[in-house]
Amino acid sequence: MRDIEKMSTKINHYNLTKEENLALKNLQKDSNIVIKPADKGGGTVILPRTLYQEEVLRILNDDQTYCKLRADPVKDIRQKMEFFLQEGLYRGILNKTEFEYLTIKFTKTPYFYILPKVHKNPVRPPGRPIVAGIESITSHLSEYVDTIRQPIVRTIPSYLKDTLNMLQTLEDVVWQEGDVMVTCDVNALYSNIPHELGLEKLEEEISKSNLLGNDQMSFIVESVKFILKNNYFKFEEDFYIQVRGTKMGTKFAPSYANLYMAAWETVFVYGSRSWAQGTIHAYKRFIDDIFFIWRGREEDLPMFLDSLNNVEWGIKLDCNWSTQKINFLDLEIYVEEDCIKSKTFF
Repeated sequence: MRDIEKMSTKINHYNLTKEENLALKNLQKDSNIVIKPADKGGGTVILPRTLYQEEVLRILNDDQTYCKLRADPVKDIRQKMEFFLQEGLYRGILNKTEFEYLTIKFTKTPYFYILPKVHKNPVRPPGRPIVAGIESITSHLSEYVDTIRQPIVRTIPSYLKDTLNMLQTLEDVVWQEGDVMVTCDVNALYSNIPHELGLEKLEEEISKSNLLGNDQMSFIVESVKFILKNNYFKFEEDFYIQVRGTKMGTKFAPSYANLYMAAWETVFVYGSRSWAQGTIHAYKRFIDDIFFIWRGREEDLPMFLDSLNNVEWGIKLDCNWSTQKINFLDLEIYVEEDCIKSKTFF
């Protein structure tokens, strides 16, 4: 670290010409366009501002998910949060240090933006809604909840940590003639988890793990409920609150979604589909991205996949399958000489 600190950070030369540098500055100043990273693929997207705003308003006008507010609700949320945290301190669930960290004195307003999904439509890309909530009123509480739940998430049988973990899974798979590789993506999972059902399933999964005591489990569930009920943000000059699902961008969202999907798997994948038992192999899931090998009749696969969709749970799957080649996360998984192999997917 000392050697790194001694290194010079002075820039001796630029790798852009004057014309290129001027062009970038002009793009930055152009109020008619919006520049965002692509949702997938690592690209950069330049959109007409009118098109960007049109897609944002299309998302926010969904009154099943979002509700427009008359004013900034942060003052009211702060009062309720102080009472909630005081109760946690009084019950001995929080210590003094935790209480002080969770009580944010100076907060930032969370703001809404979208990442263009150019891999789905390069001309009029749909947007993935994101709420930037760093140092917002519930951000530290969200971080606290996530820290407590991460060990529970890692106990889920289908849990996939990253691409390396997926490669290790593939190493153990013995390919058989007639096998079908299947990938599924849950459509807009974060914004479609119903609050009541989500909290109910969260408590079930935490209880099943036996890693938390009753008081701490109760406090975690109540904390999640508080965050979900106060999911507010700002777009331009207007304030909104999310009344269904959780916002993508809050720290606890991935672990919440992971545990919700684990409960869904118990019912729909491992449980009531007895006719499909024995046909599902190497089943793994990275939050809302699913991979498995179907070792049964290919004509039965569409019926099984259709049975996984459920309106009450807010689950609608986009599915693909192949006996030869399929893309999952940042891998292209393919069959060669009766063996599963992979390479980086671009």
